[in-house]
Amino acid sequence: MRKQDGKNAKFMVPPQAAGTTLRAFIAENASCSARQAKAWLDQRLVFVNGRRIWMAKHALQANDRVEILQSGIRQTKVPPKWPVLFANEDYFVVNKPAGWISNGPGSIETQWQQTARWATARAAHRLDRDTTGTLCAACNEAAYNRLVAAFRAGQVLKIYHAIVQHGPRARTGVIRQRLEGKTAVTHWTVLQQNEWATHLKCRIDTGRTHQIRKHCQQQGWPVLGDRQYAEARLRDPRLRTVPRQMLHAAVLQAPLGVHGEVVRVEAPLPADFKQALKAFHLA
Repeated sequence: MRKQDGKNAKFMVPPQAAGTTLRAFIAENASCSARQAKAWLDQRLVFVNGRRIWMAKHALQANDRVEILQSGIRQTKVPPKWPVLFANEDYFVVNKPAGWISNGPGSIETQWQQTARWATARAAHRLDRDTTGTLCAACNEAAYNRLVAAFRAGQVLKIYHAIVQHGPRARTGVIRQRLEGKTAVTHWTVLQQNEWATHLKCRIDTGRTHQIRKHCQQQGWPVLGDRQYAEARLRDPRLRTVPRQMLHAAVLQAPLGVHGEVVRVEAPLPADFKQALKAFHLA
């Protein structure tokens, strides 16, 4: 049995389907291929009885409730018009949309390199696939090496906005917890807060993989929409409408000028971030 709940698809497991693997059940009932079903599981879009499940071989029981969060499904990607926030002969900064990795096969970097304007561009740092905001690219090898050196020397300022579940009791603080054996430092300030969620501004001194997402989860306030580090059971139904992790790279300040001058680039909050703020009464 299938029900529609907004943009989500819900299924009740009938007695005769007991023992069926989750992947097989999704493929049959959602009228999709096994590969597509596995992709949804990998994207952490599937819930069983309100708990996020991503194991393809999870055995279902009679009367289990299976839900697929359709609002988070990534559609076929059409290369967008990258909003350029800053550009000169050595660098440019775009407002990266969600759904794109920074470099590697199928990345935003490969899309740039297919254009005449940015054929030699290289992403000088990374943002997670579903993190939006300021992403800087170097137009030549020398510029790339200079900016990488600036990152290593701590000469680049990065400020993020995040919406997290619950939130800290203090108004400002610092998280110093090692990640993968390396020093990781995140400064945070509360911008808005209520009993459900908190809008944070975060400044990172280090750039460890998933640093803000991991640090917030360690504190007990995971980033809204984080399919990897948030708790499996989403007790607040509003959390199911959040299409991605609510993390936005709002500010990048770095020596990007033609003579090494420091340039500050800001990216406005995207529409889905504003929508989440409104949904949790933080707007």
